[in-house]
Amino acid sequence: MICNYLTELAGLATVRYGLFTDGLRAIYRNALNSQVLDDTEAAQEAAQLALTFLGTEREAMKAAIFEIAAIARRETLDEIASNDTEKLADEALEHLSVSASYLADELLAQASRDIATMRRSIQRVRLEVSLASRASGRSRRAAMMEYMVGNKSELEFFFHDKASRKWESKLFVRSIFRQTLLSVYNEIVLFTLADHGLDRAVVEHHSPDAQHDGMVIALSSSTELPTYSEIRETVFHPNANAWLKMESADVHA
Repeated sequence: MICNYLTELAGLATVRYGLFTDGLRAIYRNALNSQVLDDTEAAQEAAQLALTFLGTEREAMKAAIFEIAAIARRETLDEIASNDTEKLADEALEHLSVSASYLADELLAQASRDIATMRRSIQRVRLEVSLASRASGRSRRAAMMEYMVGNKSELEFFFHDKASRKWESKLFVRSIFRQTLLSVYNEIVLFTLADHGLDRAVVEHHSPDAQHDGMVIALSSSTELPTYSEIRETVFHPNANAWLKMESADVHA
């Protein structure tokens, strides 16, 4: 089932992003242990870490997107019983490149937010240590030691959605990665159907009792059927176990 594989790929992306945030935590701890609390130097080191991570991750994202596209095309051609051996059209390939760029931009934005969180945390520690030192007359070193003894929790990274809900960063990465791959799968199915003169598709769900299982959609807005763009956000959310396929002869609107 394609949805299981999407979940697996998204899980791997989550692990990779978790390694990146582990690196940010290491930079944060080093800044505290140095007792200099230089957020500028830490931010520069974090930016370099992000560049390295994103450079590698772009290749992983592109590979995943093109793999899912190939699976979608092959499975749809099998359903159509087509012997078509031509590669994806240029328009479809351009669409995949745009999807890869979108995913890279989302990842860059979250990495930037997490670097900003790390830097702000260093600044707050510096302020707290400075105030404690001034108020007590102790040295900054003594105040810093006291802070580190009393604050052993790890630095956490989050994403806030439009509803102001807080998500762990790596869970946000999992969601955006999986939803992008699911979109790629569905959209290549639609490209392939359209290239073979088919103007309808059907939603398939791993559970036959699911609300949207069997829903038929049109590839154009000239019918009374819903279109992909109209159901995309509700049916194909990040955790969806639904996908598009060719409409079978025994499926009715």
